Amino acid sequence: MKSFVIRPMTWPVLRLFSRNPLIRISDRIETAIVTLAVLLVVIAAACAGVLGTVIHDTEAQNYRQQAQTRHALVATAVADSKPAVSAETTAYTVHARWQLNGVDHADVLGWDYAVKTGEPLPIWVDDHGERVGWPTPVERATADALTAAVVGWLIVVLAAAQVVGVVRAHAIRMRDVQWEKDIRSLVDDDGGRTNHSQ
Repeated sequence: MKSFVIRPMTWPVLRLFSRNPLIRISDRIETAIVTLAVLLVVIAAACAGVLGTVIHDTEAQNYRQQAQTRHALVATAVADSKPAVSAETTAYTVHARWQLNGVDHADVLGWDYAVKTGEPLPIWVDDHGERVGWPTPVERATADALTAAVVGWLIVVLAAAQVVGVVRAHAIRMRDVQWEKDIRSLVDDDGGRTNHSQ
């Protein structure tokens, strides 16, 4: 049977407080930055959760309000449709009439296909009878919140990774310079460290 032993002294974060002479300042700086980056990512995850919850509640309320104030009804084409001036948004325009709460309304509507006079046109209107888009399903609030939370968290993760990468590259250069200096002092008698006793 194997035993599992946790040795806290081997954890990288404890390099910051170690008195080991082999741990250089560059090692301590690198460890401090990595530790701060990990802490920032964990805090950002909690903040992303809060942000997602706020967005979900706000958007769900908006979408519920849309469902209460938008109504589906059928308008009637008053004349044959005509090709739209700008086909980027809609292919045709048609003059149509509809009624809401006993009040007549008329407008020129953009439409995806050609229609004839008297043809029914299903549309959505607000409480004032003005044409609006169909209400967004309340379930969309979950996707909106999740997207915002994940994107926000990933931005923090990528920024932290970028900072850690820059600090690591600098720490590696510092270590290389220190190694080069130490090797020179061993090989070239730099600083009088070579033993001249005969």
